[in-house]
Amino acid sequence: MKDNNLIHVKFEYEDAVKSKRDILLSERGLLRAAKTAKSYHSLRMKEIKIKIKLYREIRELIMNINKAQRILPRVKVPEILKKEKNVEEKIDDLETEIKKERERQYNDDIESQLQEIQDRLNALG
Repeated sequence: MKDNNLIHVKFEYEDAVKSKRDILLSERGLLRAAKTAKSYHSLRMKEIKIKIKLYREIRELIMNINKAQRILPRVKVPEILKKEKNVEEKIDDLETEIKKERERQYNDDIESQLQEIQDRLNALG
C-alpha cells in the first residue's frame, strides 16, 4: 500500500545547486549564532565575576569611610565657604546644561541624517 503512494520529484541541476547553497548558508548562519552565543556566555560570566569583585570592594570602601567618619571630628564650615560652594553649584549646573544642549544637538543631527536616508530610500522605492 505504501509503495503506491510514493511521489518522485525531479530537480533541475540549477535548482539543486541553489537549494544546496541555501542549506549551507543556513548552516553557516546557525554555526555563527552558536559561536556568538557561546562567546556571550563566557563574557557574561566574566562580567558577573567582575561585578561581584567590585561589589565587595565598594562594600569594604563604605565600611572604611564609615569607620573614618566615626573616628574623625566633625568640621564646621564657615559662612564664606558656604557661599563659595553655592557659586560652585551654579557653575556645575551651567556645565550640566551645556552638556545637555550638546547631546540634544548631536541627537538632532542623527535624526536629520536618519530622515535624509529614509527620504533617499523612499525615492529609490
